[in-house]
Amino acid sequence: MADNSPCPQFKELFKTYNHADIAFIKSLLEANDIMYYVNNENVNFVGTLTFAEPMRIMVEEEKFEEARTLLADFNSGFSKFSVEE
Repeated sequence: MADNSPCPQFKELFKTYNHADIAFIKSLLEANDIMYYVNNENVNFVGTLTFAEPMRIMVEEEKFEEARTLLADFNSGFSKFSVEE
C-alpha cells in the first residue's frame, strides 16, 4: 500500500565543521521530535584531507521556528557558523 503523503520540505538550520556541534544538535532535535537530516556529515573528512564544505543540519520546514528557538542559546565555541536567520 503506497503512502501518498507529500514529502516534507527542509530548510537549513545550522552549519558547522564541528562534529560535536552536530551530535549535540541532533540529540536536541530528536528529543523534540523534529525531523532533520545532516548534509555532508560523512564527506568532510577523507583520510587526512579536510574539505571546505561545512556540514548542514536541515530541518523540516514546518518545524523550523521551533528548532531555531531550541537553539537560540546555543553558542558553538568551535565554529564560526550559527543558527540561520
